[in-house]
This record gives sequence, C-alpha cells and structure tokens, in this order.
Amino acid sequence: MAECVPSDADAILSLQQGDEAALRLLYDRYLDRVFRFSVRLLGRPEEAEEIAAEAFLQAFRHARDYRGDGSFSGWLFRIARNLCLSRLRRGRQIQVISLEELTEEDWEAAGATREPLLRLAVQEALRQLPPDYRTVLVMRDVEGLTNSEAAEAIGRSPAATKSLHFRARQALREALVGVLGREEK
Repeated sequence: MAECVPSDADAILSLQQGDEAALRLLYDRYLDRVFRFSVRLLGRPEEAEEIAAEAFLQAFRHARDYRGDGSFSGWLFRIARNLCLSRLRRGRQIQVISLEELTEEDWEAAGATREPLLRLAVQEALRQLPPDYRTVLVMRDVEGLTNSEAAEAIGRSPAATKSLHFRARQALREALVGVLGREEK
C-alpha cells in the first residue's frame, strides 16, 4: 500500500502543532528550490546557502503566523526573496562572469558546446536585469511557480505580476541580444 504524502497545508498544520516530522518534510520538499532561486538572484552559491538556511529558519520560527491565505511555497519564496534583496541592498555585488573573459582555450578545455555557452549568456543577461525582473523570471520560468504564487511571493496582484513578467521577458530578450552580440565580436 502506498504511503500518503501530506500536502503543504497538512504539513503546516502539523508543524503548527509541534510535529517535527512536518518540519523535515517541508525542508526536504523545498530546500533545493529555495537554494536554486537564491543562487540565481545572488549569483553566489555560498551566500545562497546562507539565505536558504535563514529562509527556513524564519519560516519555521513564524509557522504559527502562517494563515494559509496563499500557498506555502509562495510564502516561503517571499521570505527568501526579501532576504536576497536585503543582502543585495547591503552592497554585496552579484558575481558576474563575463563571456568576454572566457577564451577559446577555456571553452575547449571544458569541452564546451553551444548549450553551455547559451546558458552562460542567459545567466549574464539575467544578472543585468533589475532585481524585480530577475525575481519574477526565476520564480515563473525556472522554479515553475504559478502567477498567483509568484504574486503572493513578491507582494503584488496577479495582474501586476503578469505584467511584470511580460516586461521582464522583454528586458531579458534585449539583454541577451547585448550579451550574444558582444560574444560574436
């Protein structure tokens, strides 16, 4: 017989009643996603680890305050987003690896093909975008949050989030043209 895996809502209720197994379930379910999200916003894995740990600490510390108005993932990503933006405001710069700095030998030594080059170009273009654009793109297009979940996480209405997402995609296209155009010179 298959074991029933609790939903986020059920896990939060259990956590609010002091069930440590619920805490572990939510941590295991979301740690990788929160870490990847933080890396994409900050550009530094070591800082993203700190942010992910702090996001879970805050979420678990304030679990009793969670009302269930929106999804747990939206609430958790909002905490992670706020922590990332706070870190960026404190003057920590995003680590940018310029494609111009990589030589042909670097690519050949790494056995690089066009796909990793394109991935680096997208990462560089993302890092050039304002934090709000980068946030909504990562939430929607990378982490797969719904428009409603992303709206909850960034504190905007679903309509405003949809508009922001559209503008962010346009800005990313323009940044990619700039990045890929430099690469071909």
